[in-house]
Amino acid sequence: MASAALKRDERIGLGIAVLLHVALAGVLLVQPAKRDAAPIPERMTVSLATEVGLESTAPDPVAESRAAVAPVLSDEPAPVIEPIERTIIEPQRPVEVERPKPRPNPRTTTAPRRDKPAPRRTAAPTPKRSAAPKRSGGSRIGSDFLPGAGASSTSSETRAPAATFGASEQAALGQAINRQLKPHFKNKTPRGVDTEKLVTVLSWQMNPDGSLKGRPRVVRQSGITDSNRRQAPLHAEAAIRAVQLAAPFSLPDQFYDKWKRVKDWRFDKRLDR
Repeated sequence: MASAALKRDERIGLGIAVLLHVALAGVLLVQPAKRDAAPIPERMTVSLATEVGLESTAPDPVAESRAAVAPVLSDEPAPVIEPIERTIIEPQRPVEVERPKPRPNPRTTTAPRRDKPAPRRTAAPTPKRSAAPKRSGGSRIGSDFLPGAGASSTSSETRAPAATFGASEQAALGQAINRQLKPHFKNKTPRGVDTEKLVTVLSWQMNPDGSLKGRPRVVRQSGITDSNRRQAPLHAEAAIRAVQLAAPFSLPDQFYDKWKRVKDWRFDKRLDR
């Protein structure tokens, strides 16, 4: 009997274990599918600019600007300000009003009755005037107070002086023009034998807003060989097309006299890289 009871307990325990395993398998099957991993962000390339900026701090420059003159005090005394009379009104007291006299009764009155004297009326107080305190005088700024922005003692111009155009400004201006031309010229030239030797030189004029004034003109071409002679006109047309697409150019207004006529601009393999 003991062995039979032990076998029943074993069967019950085995059944419970099987049910638990089935329940665990069901839970695992019901769980949602594994989410996809987040994509790896693309690598960002950062480059440092080495070109010189061309923006001027003076929006409307001049050739020479007057220096500032320190203010001086005038010898004339300050004008005297007349005192202003101010009226101060004191609060009024209540005024007593005379009451009517009572009439005597002939039946009860045996002797004449003396009435009390009527109270006197008080007059309203007169307003008092007080003089305002006088303001102290002082010196005024003279007429020779002159503002200025430069260091000149002869010019009457007070605006900021014009920016100078030196070697660094000229180099920066050339970099700015090439930077705007390159996206429209790169990989637009013909390909073939000795095409990298072709050089096209152009000249063009621009308006103050950077737009073109007419069509760019081919000044000359060099690097032409028997192998690339047919590609030379295509190279020149690519250079002209790059200038037209880059316009209007974004260049500093204060140097317009330097870039309104672009002469002998070189288009070669360095601009095509």
